[in-house]
Amino acid sequence: MLRTAASWLDRVPSLDLDDLREVQRISRTLLDRLAGDRDLLARLVDEVLHDQERMDASRVTLLLNRLSLYQAPDRGFEIRLNMNPRPENQLVPHDHCYAFATRILTGGYVHVVRRRTNGWSGPFTGADLEPAVVTIERPGSTYTLGDALVHQAVMEPDTVTLFVRGPRRKKLSHAAEELMPPLETWPAPALPGGEPEDSRPPTLEEYQAMRAYLVRHRLIG
Repeated sequence: MLRTAASWLDRVPSLDLDDLREVQRISRTLLDRLAGDRDLLARLVDEVLHDQERMDASRVTLLLNRLSLYQAPDRGFEIRLNMNPRPENQLVPHDHCYAFATRILTGGYVHVVRRRTNGWSGPFTGADLEPAVVTIERPGSTYTLGDALVHQAVMEPDTVTLFVRGPRRKKLSHAAEELMPPLETWPAPALPGGEPEDSRPPTLEEYQAMRAYLVRHRLIG
């Protein structure tokens, strides 16, 4: 793995913590500072191309595209940059295997955190969920969610977010499968003749398109 040039990121404390309030405190400081450090942000984006581990961890998914900017497995976190949301595929309530924090850079979205009526773990359907909190997220918004919470984010087309995830806390994540988008809306295969995939690494051309997208939105130079 290519080492990121020494920076303040190397001094960020571990996020391998059970205290979600402390995760929130560290994550917010990290995301706010990185959002304001555009030189470092641009350098991290450019480094992805030369680091196969980060390139493989970057993904084209049925919800959006993402770049894996920084990996710190020894401190229990990874920083991602999410972009290119697919609005028609944003309606699926889902949870995550880890706690995470997000900061909106451009665009925005309606964010719905849902209350489960069938317990805090395991599979669920849309019928097992009720809206609990609905917020409008705009540039500068930052929030943190634990792995037990179910949410969905209906994003504007130009939305770009910084995202930091903590260590895996459960074996599987879940989504309301009956609400999953149809196969024809999934990312096309990277190679001709393959099947659509819900998540796969980007091709070189897709990485270049993501970088150009960030330049176009004036997030990097």
